Amino acid sequence: MNTRPPLRLARASVFAAVCVLLTSTGHATASGEPLGPGSVLAGFAGVLAVAFVLAGHERSLATITGGLLGGQFMLHTLFTAAATGFGHHGNLQQLVAEPAGGGTAMTAAHLLAALGSGWWLRRGERAAWKLARQTAKALLRPFRPVPSLPAETVRHVAVPSEVVRPRAVMVLRHVLVLRGPPKGLQVLGLG
Repeated sequence: MNTRPPLRLARASVFAAVCVLLTSTGHATASGEPLGPGSVLAGFAGVLAVAFVLAGHERSLATITGGLLGGQFMLHTLFTAAATGFGHHGNLQQLVAEPAGGGTAMTAAHLLAALGSGWWLRRGERAAWKLARQTAKALLRPFRPVPSLPAETVRHVAVPSEVVRPRAVMVLRHVLVLRGPPKGLQVLGLG
């Protein structure tokens, strides 16, 4: 079942909001500094664009969790670059190699956040798709053909062939039956 653009946008918005909220909260907590609204909005727009493309059908837990990990990695890189200034780090490779707030602790935090929120989003995903399938089934029910019921068999009573039917039954009702010769012929002596 493919989704229409408004439903895709709603699903992608929920995914992007969870991803950006987790990453920005974790990043601000680890660094001790608030993030600028411009970097948060840019991160939301980027994740929303990717999620919109991928929101065409139901996704598995592994796909959702992988998307969250990828989104958190990209957002972490964006937020770190925005907090330190893009020009102070030599390149993106150096920026990724020196995560703010400790490498192992930050990676573990991102991993746990992605697993927990991935599980939560998958449950919502499953419930939303189940509801969509049930709604579609209910809306299309009046348009499905009704299966024909087997016709009741009419029992015919067999009439034995040796039963003789009376002559009155065999003659049509509106036929005038005259027995004998016409009366005018009797007068002439022919009858």
